[in-house]
Amino acid sequence: MGAQEQAPLWVWFVFCASGAICAYNWYWYIRSIIFYYKNGFDFSEDFGPKISEFEDDDRFTARPREKLLIVWPLFVVVSSAIFIPITLVLTGILKPCYNCGP
Repeated sequence: MGAQEQAPLWVWFVFCASGAICAYNWYWYIRSIIFYYKNGFDFSEDFGPKISEFEDDDRFTARPREKLLIVWPLFVVVSSAIFIPITLVLTGILKPCYNCGP
């Protein structure tokens, strides 16, 4: 029997970074759902971190309804889509092909 192959260090770094980003996005999405549910889905009050492309211009800031229905779900899906394959590689379920070829 051969020794089990160790994952490179960069895979662990990507795992920790993507896991932290994924957890952050899930946290704020769930908190936003709870907040607006308790608030009767009144989107006149903003909740959570400001999602903006530019800090000083409010024209590019996501509105509360957009954040709940578009931005946070998109962030959650993308961060989970990045995190899940990394996790599967580290658990050994997915086997990446290192040095493949003839």
